[in-house]
Amino acid sequence: MIRLRRLVRWVAVPVLSGAIVVLGASFVWRMFVRPPVEPILDPETERVIQVRVLNAAGVPELARRVQQFLRRRGFDVVEATTARQLEERSYVADHLGDSLAVAQVQYALGLPPDAIQRNIDSDLVLHCSVVVGKDWQSLRPFR
Repeated sequence: MIRLRRLVRWVAVPVLSGAIVVLGASFVWRMFVRPPVEPILDPETERVIQVRVLNAAGVPELARRVQQFLRRRGFDVVEATTARQLEERSYVADHLGDSLAVAQVQYALGLPPDAIQRNIDSDLVLHCSVVVGKDWQSLRPFR
């Protein structure tokens, strides 16, 4: 009986200690190394909405034209480039969970409300990406 208790102590103490170390490391990683994205932003504060424009229509200079359109309306377009694959429909990809900012971009381009896709990525510092698809002529800059 005493042997069994000793064995339990020798096994339980290292296992519990290991679990505490793993939980502590997980907490530090989640709170300080890769903190969660805060989806709630104060709409009263003056802020810049950062956007990336991707040309997924295959039309030359399309991303640059949308970039200029959005910049004239006060958006900070940090990148205008070509997408890896072509898309039929244009949409706005939400990266931070800031639905107000994404809705402003969607409205500025004249996209329907269902053209918003949530693609939360805390590694990106952009509010959203605008993917300009083959329906680009229906967007507000080209009407």
